[in-house]
Amino acid sequence: MGGGLAGLTLGLRLRQRSVPLTLFDAGTYPRHRVCGEYLSGRALSVIESLGLRSSLDQLGAVESSDVILSRGSSILSRRRLPQPALCLSRYQFDRFLINQLTSAGATLHTNQRVSFQPSEGIVHATGRQPSPTEHGWRWFGLKAHARNVSLDAGLEMHLSSRGYIGLCRIENQQVNVCGLFRSRHPVSDLAAKWKEWLSGEADSLLSQRLQNAQWDDSSFSSIAALSLSPRQATDRLGINIGDALTMIPPVTGNGMSMAIEGADLATQPLLDWSYGKISWAVASRQVAHRLDHAFAKRLRHARWLQHAMFDPFAQSLAWNLSRIFPAFPSLLFRLTR
Repeated sequence: MGGGLAGLTLGLRLRQRSVPLTLFDAGTYPRHRVCGEYLSGRALSVIESLGLRSSLDQLGAVESSDVILSRGSSILSRRRLPQPALCLSRYQFDRFLINQLTSAGATLHTNQRVSFQPSEGIVHATGRQPSPTEHGWRWFGLKAHARNVSLDAGLEMHLSSRGYIGLCRIENQQVNVCGLFRSRHPVSDLAAKWKEWLSGEADSLLSQRLQNAQWDDSSFSSIAALSLSPRQATDRLGINIGDALTMIPPVTGNGMSMAIEGADLATQPLLDWSYGKISWAVASRQVAHRLDHAFAKRLRHARWLQHAMFDPFAQSLAWNLSRIFPAFPSLLFRLTR
């Protein structure tokens, strides 16, 4: 249940081993999603093992090998990534994956929302667990594509008083602009003022980057009721992967990777169940332990980093540590992967 990155990746893995599969998704393909559209870390090896990398390159995926962090008009020096990331719009990525899955013989039902009931043979990959507020804050995300935007690195992360906004190059000379924000009160005019939210404060480096942006209004998407509190798989009923299990704060740039990694980690226990080697209860426990072992540490570090992005004192501390100790940002990058 659920045809995002986690559900589609798991489906491809299972179909490669001839496991019968039916996928239900509440939406249609392709569609724009609020996403950093930035694939880094261990998921790249999963993409390679699925035999998809060359096809993504043909779709126009852009390699990102460096990152800069800015706050207002100040900027930290550019950092090289241990391994280049891959940037591709979810519109193209999801459409490609669903075509691959259909060609592999899966049965697909779109525009069909199914209520999740933990039961044998059902994997829950339907996306985030809605939470109207967390500690009094309403979290929401905004995303749109733009042209005529010059970047000094493959990924730029800009801090603002209301949240943070990531910019990365994607296919067809576009830049994905994606932000996470919070507010104590409902924001009623987002549909009219989303460009202001994504463009940052006046005189900021982000504002300079986007001053001549040519926005693709059709690519705009938003999401609300976000929950960024980490969850453990062993505390949940059934098999849950992707955001249906937990969300890592977007500032890490690791959300897409965790969805794909989680699907890969769930594959072997599900294969063993499909072949009659283990029971569904055993498969569920194995998947849960695999996911918690892989993600628990990075979720703890990501939670601290998320706090640092919004608390003024913690943000200043992290900023100054990064200036004094140039290796500090690289350490944070490794800890969240």
